[in-house]
Amino acid sequence: MTDYLRSAESAGCEPPVIEWLAANLRIMADLPGLTSPDWTERRAAARELSDALAERFTTPGPKDCAVTEYSVPTRAEYITVVHYRPPVTDRARRAHLGFHGGGFVLGSVRESINDRLWRTRAVAAGMDIFDVDYRLAPEHRFPAGLEDGIDALSWLLDTAPEFGIDPAHVGVGGASAGGNLAALVAIHARERGIRLDHQVLEVPAASFDIENDESYRAYADLNNLAELATLRTDYLGAAPPRGWTAPALVPDLTNLPPALIITAELDPLRDCGIAYAARLAAAGVPVQTWCAPGQLHGSAAITETSATARQWQDRIAMFLRSRCEPTVPATL
Repeated sequence: MTDYLRSAESAGCEPPVIEWLAANLRIMADLPGLTSPDWTERRAAARELSDALAERFTTPGPKDCAVTEYSVPTRAEYITVVHYRPPVTDRARRAHLGFHGGGFVLGSVRESINDRLWRTRAVAAGMDIFDVDYRLAPEHRFPAGLEDGIDALSWLLDTAPEFGIDPAHVGVGGASAGGNLAALVAIHARERGIRLDHQVLEVPAASFDIENDESYRAYADLNNLAELATLRTDYLGAAPPRGWTAPALVPDLTNLPPALIITAELDPLRDCGIAYAARLAAAGVPVQTWCAPGQLHGSAAITETSATARQWQDRIAMFLRSRCEPTVPATL
Protein backbone atom coordinates (compact mmCIF):
# COMPACT_ATOMS: atom_id res chain seq x y z
CA MET A 1 0.00 0.00 0.00
CA THR A 2 1.36 3.43 -0.96
CA ASP A 3 1.69 6.33 1.46
CA TYR A 4 -1.23 8.01 -0.30
CA LEU A 5 -3.51 5.01 0.25
CA ARG A 6 -2.39 4.78 3.85
CA SER A 7 -3.29 8.45 4.29
CA ALA A 8 -6.71 7.79 2.79
CA GLU A 9 -7.25 4.85 5.10
CA SER A 10 -6.14 6.88 8.13
CA ALA A 11 -8.48 9.71 7.15
CA GLY A 12 -11.43 7.34 7.32
CA CYS A 13 -12.12 6.32 3.72
CA GLU A 14 -14.27 3.23 3.60
CA PRO A 15 -12.64 0.08 2.04
CA PRO A 16 -14.45 0.37 -1.34
CA VAL A 17 -13.10 3.92 -1.69
CA ILE A 18 -9.57 2.67 -0.97
CA GLU A 19 -10.02 0.02 -3.66
CA TRP A 20 -11.25 2.69 -6.09
CA LEU A 21 -8.29 4.94 -5.29
CA ALA A 22 -5.85 2.08 -5.85
CA ALA A 23 -7.40 1.43 -9.27
CA ASN A 24 -7.11 5.15 -10.04
CA LEU A 25 -3.39 5.07 -9.32
CA ARG A 26 -2.79 1.96 -11.43
CA ILE A 27 -4.65 3.30 -14.47
CA MET A 28 -3.21 6.81 -14.18
CA ALA A 29 0.33 5.41 -14.32
CA ASP A 30 -0.32 4.38 -17.93
CA LEU A 31 -1.91 7.69 -18.97
CA PRO A 32 0.79 10.35 -19.38
CA GLY A 33 -1.71 12.50 -21.25
CA LEU A 34 -3.34 13.41 -17.93
CA THR A 35 -0.63 16.03 -17.43
CA SER A 36 -0.35 17.15 -21.05
CA PRO A 37 -0.37 20.91 -21.67
CA ASP A 38 -2.66 20.18 -24.62
CA TRP A 39 -6.23 20.18 -23.32
CA THR A 40 -7.47 17.87 -26.08
CA GLU A 41 -4.93 15.25 -25.07
CA ARG A 42 -5.61 15.79 -21.37
CA ARG A 43 -9.37 15.38 -21.81
CA ALA A 44 -8.90 12.25 -23.91
CA ALA A 45 -6.77 10.71 -21.15
CA ALA A 46 -9.23 11.79 -18.47
CA ARG A 47 -12.06 10.22 -20.48
CA GLU A 48 -10.08 6.97 -20.75
CA LEU A 49 -9.50 6.96 -16.99
CA SER A 50 -13.12 7.74 -16.21
CA ASP A 51 -14.48 5.09 -18.56
CA ALA A 52 -12.12 2.42 -17.20
CA LEU A 53 -13.18 3.18 -13.63
CA ALA A 54 -16.86 3.21 -14.55
CA GLU A 55 -16.54 -0.19 -16.19
CA ARG A 56 -15.33 -1.66 -12.89
CA PHE A 57 -17.02 0.43 -10.22
CA THR A 58 -20.30 1.87 -11.58
CA THR A 59 -23.37 -0.31 -12.05
CA PRO A 60 -24.62 -0.25 -15.66
CA GLY A 61 -27.82 1.70 -16.25
CA PRO A 62 -31.15 0.11 -17.21
CA LYS A 63 -31.54 -0.68 -20.90
CA ASP A 64 -35.21 0.34 -20.91
CA CYS A 65 -34.19 4.00 -20.63
CA ALA A 66 -34.38 5.61 -24.09
CA VAL A 67 -31.44 7.89 -24.91
CA THR A 68 -31.56 10.64 -27.56
CA GLU A 69 -29.10 13.42 -28.38
CA TYR A 70 -30.24 16.91 -29.36
CA SER A 71 -28.29 19.79 -30.83
CA VAL A 72 -29.46 22.81 -28.86
CA PRO A 73 -28.93 26.44 -29.91
CA THR A 74 -27.34 28.81 -27.40
CA ARG A 75 -26.30 32.44 -27.62
CA ALA A 76 -22.81 31.31 -28.74
CA GLU A 77 -23.13 28.04 -30.62
CA TYR A 78 -24.94 24.71 -30.69
CA ILE A 79 -24.31 22.33 -27.78
CA THR A 80 -25.30 18.71 -27.22
CA VAL A 81 -28.00 17.81 -24.71
CA VAL A 82 -28.63 14.12 -24.04
CA HIS A 83 -32.17 13.10 -23.08
CA TYR A 84 -32.64 10.09 -20.78
CA ARG A 85 -36.30 9.09 -21.01
CA PRO A 86 -37.62 6.42 -18.62
CA PRO A 87 -40.51 4.14 -19.59
CA VAL A 88 -43.92 5.68 -20.16
CA THR A 89 -45.84 6.75 -17.09
CA ASP A 90 -49.53 7.53 -16.59
CA ARG A 91 -48.95 11.15 -15.57
CA ALA A 92 -47.36 14.27 -17.00
CA ARG A 93 -43.61 13.88 -17.14
CA ARG A 94 -41.25 15.86 -14.95
CA ALA A 95 -37.73 16.87 -16.02
CA HIS A 96 -34.29 17.40 -14.53
CA LEU A 97 -31.57 19.40 -16.30
CA GLY A 98 -28.20 17.93 -15.29
CA PHE A 99 -24.61 19.20 -15.32
CA HIS A 100 -21.59 16.89 -15.07
CA GLY A 101 -18.54 17.59 -12.93
CA GLY A 102 -14.92 17.97 -13.99
CA GLY A 103 -13.56 21.14 -12.45
CA PHE A 104 -15.03 23.24 -15.31
CA VAL A 105 -12.23 21.92 -17.56
CA LEU A 106 -12.97 18.20 -17.95
CA GLY A 107 -15.97 15.95 -18.42
CA SER A 108 -18.44 15.13 -21.17
CA VAL A 109 -21.97 13.88 -21.63
CA ARG A 110 -20.43 10.92 -23.46
CA GLU A 111 -18.47 9.58 -20.50
CA SER A 112 -19.63 6.12 -19.48
CA ILE A 113 -19.97 7.18 -15.85
CA ASN A 114 -22.51 9.85 -16.75
CA ASP A 115 -24.48 7.53 -19.00
CA ARG A 116 -24.68 4.86 -16.29
CA LEU A 117 -25.68 7.25 -13.51
CA TRP A 118 -28.22 9.22 -15.55
CA ARG A 119 -29.89 6.08 -16.91
CA THR A 120 -30.20 4.65 -13.42
CA ARG A 121 -31.44 7.91 -11.94
CA ALA A 122 -34.02 8.54 -14.67
CA VAL A 123 -35.60 5.10 -14.25
CA ALA A 124 -35.37 5.05 -10.43
CA ALA A 125 -36.90 8.52 -10.15
CA GLY A 126 -39.38 8.20 -13.01
CA MET A 127 -38.15 11.52 -14.33
CA ASP A 128 -36.79 12.64 -17.71
CA ILE A 129 -33.18 13.80 -17.43
CA PHE A 130 -31.41 16.13 -19.85
CA ASP A 131 -27.59 16.14 -19.59
CA VAL A 132 -25.91 19.35 -20.80
CA ASP A 133 -22.57 19.28 -22.64
CA TYR A 134 -21.60 22.82 -21.66
CA ARG A 135 -18.45 24.48 -22.95
CA LEU A 136 -15.28 23.96 -20.94
CA ALA A 137 -12.48 26.21 -19.73
CA PRO A 138 -9.80 27.32 -20.25
CA GLU A 139 -10.82 27.72 -23.90
CA HIS A 140 -14.23 28.93 -22.76
CA ARG A 141 -13.92 30.64 -19.40
CA PHE A 142 -16.70 31.95 -17.16
CA PRO A 143 -19.47 32.72 -17.98
CA ALA A 144 -19.52 30.47 -21.08
CA GLY A 145 -20.56 27.25 -19.32
CA LEU A 146 -23.11 29.07 -17.19
CA GLU A 147 -24.62 30.78 -20.23
CA ASP A 148 -24.90 27.37 -21.91
CA GLY A 149 -26.79 26.11 -18.87
CA ILE A 150 -29.14 29.10 -18.82
CA ASP A 151 -29.83 28.71 -22.54
CA ALA A 152 -30.33 24.94 -22.22
CA LEU A 153 -32.92 25.59 -19.53
CA SER A 154 -34.73 28.06 -21.79
CA TRP A 155 -34.75 25.46 -24.57
CA LEU A 156 -36.09 22.79 -22.22
CA LEU A 157 -38.87 25.01 -20.90
CA ASP A 158 -39.85 26.05 -24.43
CA THR A 159 -39.89 22.50 -25.80
CA ALA A 160 -41.19 20.69 -22.69
CA PRO A 161 -44.72 20.15 -24.10
CA GLU A 162 -43.21 18.40 -27.13
CA PHE A 163 -41.73 15.81 -24.75
CA GLY A 164 -44.94 15.50 -22.76
CA ILE A 165 -43.23 17.30 -19.88
CA ASP A 166 -45.01 19.66 -17.53
CA PRO A 167 -42.90 22.88 -17.76
CA ALA A 168 -43.96 23.77 -14.22
CA HIS A 169 -42.06 20.70 -12.99
CA VAL A 170 -38.56 21.22 -14.34
CA GLY A 171 -35.55 21.29 -12.02
CA VAL A 172 -31.77 21.29 -12.15
CA GLY A 173 -28.88 19.39 -10.63
CA GLY A 174 -25.20 18.69 -10.88
CA ALA A 175 -22.06 17.47 -9.17
CA SER A 176 -19.00 19.49 -8.19
CA ALA A 177 -18.53 22.09 -10.96
CA GLY A 178 -21.91 20.97 -12.24
CA GLY A 179 -23.39 21.70 -8.83
CA ASN A 180 -22.04 25.23 -9.07
CA LEU A 181 -23.65 25.66 -12.48
CA ALA A 182 -26.97 24.11 -11.45
CA ALA A 183 -27.26 26.38 -8.41
CA LEU A 184 -26.47 29.46 -10.48
CA VAL A 185 -28.90 28.44 -13.24
CA ALA A 186 -31.63 28.21 -10.59
CA ILE A 187 -30.69 31.67 -9.30
CA HIS A 188 -30.67 33.21 -12.77
CA ALA A 189 -34.03 31.55 -13.49
CA ARG A 190 -35.46 33.21 -10.38
CA GLU A 191 -34.11 36.56 -11.60
CA ARG A 192 -36.12 36.04 -14.80
CA GLY A 193 -39.27 35.22 -12.86
CA ILE A 194 -39.03 31.44 -13.35
CA ARG A 195 -39.55 29.25 -10.31
CA LEU A 196 -37.96 25.86 -10.87
CA ASP A 197 -39.29 22.72 -9.24
CA HIS A 198 -36.12 21.51 -7.49
CA GLN A 199 -32.33 21.57 -7.32
CA VAL A 200 -29.99 18.68 -6.50
CA LEU A 201 -26.46 19.75 -5.63
CA GLU A 202 -23.86 17.02 -5.12
CA VAL A 203 -20.52 18.01 -3.56
CA PRO A 204 -21.15 21.46 -5.08
CA ALA A 205 -18.42 24.02 -5.74
CA ALA A 206 -20.54 26.53 -3.84
CA SER A 207 -17.54 28.83 -3.30
CA PHE A 208 -14.07 29.35 -4.74
CA ASP A 209 -12.76 30.89 -1.53
CA ILE A 210 -12.32 27.79 0.59
CA GLU A 211 -8.65 27.82 1.57
CA ASN A 212 -9.56 28.61 5.18
CA ASP A 213 -12.25 25.95 5.44
CA GLU A 214 -11.41 23.12 7.80
CA SER A 215 -12.42 20.54 5.19
CA TYR A 216 -10.11 22.08 2.58
CA ARG A 217 -7.13 22.15 4.93
CA ALA A 218 -7.74 18.55 5.95
CA TYR A 219 -8.60 16.91 2.63
CA ALA A 220 -7.30 18.97 -0.32
CA ASP A 221 -4.25 16.76 -0.88
CA LEU A 222 -6.31 13.60 -0.50
CA ASN A 223 -8.68 14.74 -3.27
CA ASN A 224 -6.10 16.27 -5.61
CA LEU A 225 -7.53 19.75 -5.05
CA ALA A 226 -4.45 21.36 -3.55
CA GLU A 227 -3.91 23.48 -6.69
CA LEU A 228 -7.10 25.47 -6.18
CA ALA A 229 -5.52 28.70 -7.47
CA THR A 230 -4.72 27.01 -10.80
CA LEU A 231 -8.26 25.69 -11.11
CA ARG A 232 -9.65 29.14 -10.38
CA THR A 233 -7.46 30.77 -13.01
CA ASP A 234 -8.31 28.13 -15.62
CA TYR A 235 -12.00 28.81 -15.14
CA LEU A 236 -12.20 32.47 -14.18
CA GLY A 237 -9.07 33.92 -15.79
CA ALA A 238 -6.59 36.29 -14.21
CA ALA A 239 -8.80 39.39 -14.15
CA PRO A 240 -11.71 39.61 -11.68
CA PRO A 241 -14.79 38.32 -13.53
CA ARG A 242 -18.11 40.14 -13.67
CA GLY A 243 -21.18 38.45 -12.25
CA TRP A 244 -21.84 35.70 -9.74
CA THR A 245 -19.23 32.98 -10.22
CA ALA A 246 -20.43 30.87 -7.31
CA PRO A 247 -23.74 30.61 -5.44
CA ALA A 248 -22.09 31.60 -2.15
CA LEU A 249 -21.59 35.10 -3.61
CA VAL A 250 -25.32 35.67 -4.18
CA PRO A 251 -26.68 37.91 -1.39
CA ASP A 252 -30.36 36.98 -1.75
CA LEU A 253 -31.26 33.27 -1.72
CA THR A 254 -34.99 33.64 -1.17
CA ASN A 255 -37.58 32.11 -3.50
CA LEU A 256 -35.27 29.41 -4.79
CA PRO A 257 -36.50 25.85 -5.45
CA PRO A 258 -36.45 23.09 -2.81
CA ALA A 259 -32.98 21.62 -2.57
CA LEU A 260 -31.22 18.37 -1.84
CA ILE A 261 -27.56 19.01 -1.02
CA ILE A 262 -25.22 16.05 -0.58
CA THR A 263 -21.70 16.52 0.71
CA ALA A 264 -18.94 13.98 1.34
CA GLU A 265 -17.25 13.61 4.71
CA LEU A 266 -13.70 13.69 3.35
CA ASP A 267 -14.19 16.31 0.63
CA PRO A 268 -12.43 19.70 0.63
CA LEU A 269 -15.71 21.21 -0.61
CA ARG A 270 -17.71 19.76 2.29
CA ASP A 271 -17.80 22.89 4.43
CA CYS A 272 -18.79 25.28 1.65
CA GLY A 273 -21.60 22.93 0.62
CA ILE A 274 -22.87 22.71 4.18
CA ALA A 275 -22.63 26.49 4.56
CA TYR A 276 -24.62 27.04 1.37
CA ALA A 277 -27.32 24.63 2.54
CA ALA A 278 -27.56 26.55 5.82
CA ARG A 279 -27.95 29.86 3.98
CA LEU A 280 -30.69 28.43 1.78
CA ALA A 281 -32.55 27.17 4.84
CA ALA A 282 -32.17 30.55 6.56
CA ALA A 283 -33.67 32.16 3.45
CA GLY A 284 -36.77 29.98 3.78
CA VAL A 285 -35.88 27.43 1.09
CA PRO A 286 -36.84 23.82 1.92
CA VAL A 287 -33.53 21.96 2.16
CA GLN A 288 -32.60 18.33 2.70
CA THR A 289 -28.95 17.55 3.45
CA TRP A 290 -26.82 14.48 3.87
CA CYS A 291 -23.08 14.09 4.41
CA ALA A 292 -21.90 10.76 3.01
CA PRO A 293 -19.60 9.02 5.53
CA GLY A 294 -16.21 7.76 4.41
CA GLN A 295 -16.54 9.29 0.94
CA LEU A 296 -14.24 11.51 -1.11
CA HIS A 297 -15.15 14.23 -3.59
CA GLY A 298 -15.41 11.87 -6.56
CA SER A 299 -16.50 8.55 -5.08
CA ALA A 300 -20.29 8.84 -5.42
CA ALA A 301 -20.30 6.68 -8.55
CA ILE A 302 -18.77 3.49 -7.11
CA THR A 303 -22.20 1.89 -6.86
CA GLU A 304 -20.97 -1.56 -7.87
CA THR A 305 -18.82 -1.91 -4.73
CA SER A 306 -20.01 0.63 -2.13
CA ALA A 307 -23.28 0.48 -0.19
CA THR A 308 -22.72 4.13 0.77
CA ALA A 309 -22.49 5.18 -2.89
CA ARG A 310 -25.69 3.25 -3.59
CA GLN A 311 -27.36 5.04 -0.69
CA TRP A 312 -26.16 8.33 -2.19
CA GLN A 313 -27.85 7.55 -5.49
CA ASP A 314 -30.96 6.19 -3.77
CA ARG A 315 -31.38 9.40 -1.78
CA ILE A 316 -31.34 11.46 -4.96
CA ALA A 317 -33.82 9.16 -6.69
CA MET A 318 -36.12 9.32 -3.65
CA PHE A 319 -35.95 13.13 -3.61
CA LEU A 320 -36.73 13.33 -7.32
CA ARG A 321 -39.57 10.82 -6.97
CA SER A 322 -41.04 13.02 -4.25
CA ARG A 323 -41.09 15.89 -6.76
CA CYS A 324 -43.13 13.69 -9.09
CA GLU A 325 -45.97 13.23 -6.63
CA PRO A 326 -49.19 15.09 -7.56
CA THR A 327 -49.01 18.66 -6.28
CA VAL A 328 -50.50 22.04 -6.99
CA PRO A 329 -48.67 23.15 -10.18
CA ALA A 330 -45.92 25.72 -9.69
CA THR A 331 -46.23 29.05 -11.47
CA LEU A 332 -43.69 30.05 -14.09
